[in-house]
Amino acid sequence: MKKRPEIVTKSTMLKSLHMLLQSLFILIILSSVSFFINVCASSVIAFSADAKNEAAKGGMEADSLLKWKASLDKQSQSLLSSWVGSNPCNWVGVTCDNSGSITILSLANLGLRGTLHSFNFSSFSNLLSLELSDNSLHGSLPSHICNLSKLTSLGLSNNRLTGNIPSEIGLLTNLKSLTLSLNLFNGHIPYAFGMLRSLSDLSLFENNLTSSIPNSITNLGNLSSLCLRGNKLSGFIPSNIGLLISLNYLDLSSNAFAGKIPTSIGNLSKLSYLDFSKNQLNGDIPREVSQLRNLSSLWLFYNQLSGSIPSVLGNMTILADLALYGNNLSGQVPPELGQLKSLQVLNLFFNQLNGSLPMEINNLTHLMSLRLSGNQFTGRLPENVCLGGVDMESFTKL
Repeated sequence: MKKRPEIVTKSTMLKSLHMLLQSLFILIILSSVSFFINVCASSVIAFSADAKNEAAKGGMEADSLLKWKASLDKQSQSLLSSWVGSNPCNWVGVTCDNSGSITILSLANLGLRGTLHSFNFSSFSNLLSLELSDNSLHGSLPSHICNLSKLTSLGLSNNRLTGNIPSEIGLLTNLKSLTLSLNLFNGHIPYAFGMLRSLSDLSLFENNLTSSIPNSITNLGNLSSLCLRGNKLSGFIPSNIGLLISLNYLDLSSNAFAGKIPTSIGNLSKLSYLDFSKNQLNGDIPREVSQLRNLSSLWLFYNQLSGSIPSVLGNMTILADLALYGNNLSGQVPPELGQLKSLQVLNLFFNQLNGSLPMEINNLTHLMSLRLSGNQFTGRLPENVCLGGVDMESFTKL
């Protein structure tokens, strides 16, 4: 006798489908849980690895600083007495980021004595600022300072550093401030400095630098302050110095620059201070100087400048200090100088100026110092000029 085939009802099908969906849902949940467990485990492992890397880096930075400390003299080591252990973030002069990596090392004016030869610059890949000015560091500046690839500020002024300035500094393309003044550096200014396109402050004054200013310096369009005073630099001032359109402060005084003042100087519209004094510059004072409408100090004294004082200087209405003494300027003082309503100091002594002083000088109501000796002036001093600050030896007839 044959069995009757089972009749699959609609109800049975629905129950089977429901059970299948439940199983599938459970499988999805289990898979998701497994996935998140794996992700979390990976994150924990990665976090642990990062923490170990950060700790290792912090330890490497600490070791490098401790080795450098050990190279300094005993008195200097005592000044860094907080430099113990493996956590440099608590040490004097040290600032760290959130990961514990050193970003700022500020040890200015501590009286540290020693060299930088034992300083392992490659250990500080996150260093942004290195400030060691006003100490007694000596010896040369190591070329591997270029390993501080993130550095934005380097201050080594007022030490006793010697030798050439390493051209490798040109690789520190994030630098915004470079101050190496008041040292004993010799040789030339590295041509590679032209690669420091972010630089805003370059201070190399009072060293023993020789040769000329490299033309590459005019690539530094963000430079706002350039001070090369008191070196042994020679040659001509770059003819395209006017490309430094961000300059606010320019001091090339006390060197041996020769030739004429470039006419492109008139392009430096932001300039407030200009000092070319104590050089061997010759020729006329270019009329383009009068385009420097933001200039408050113009110092061209003790050069070999000739010709007359440009009358267009009277357009520089912000000018407070005009020093042209110790040159070979001739002719009369232009009456247009009386338009310099902000002028406080007018020093024209030791030139070959002649004639009478223009009455327009009476308009200089803020004038505190007027020095005119060593010229060939005649006539009378304008009656309203304050006599307290005037050198009366200027006049041959009164």
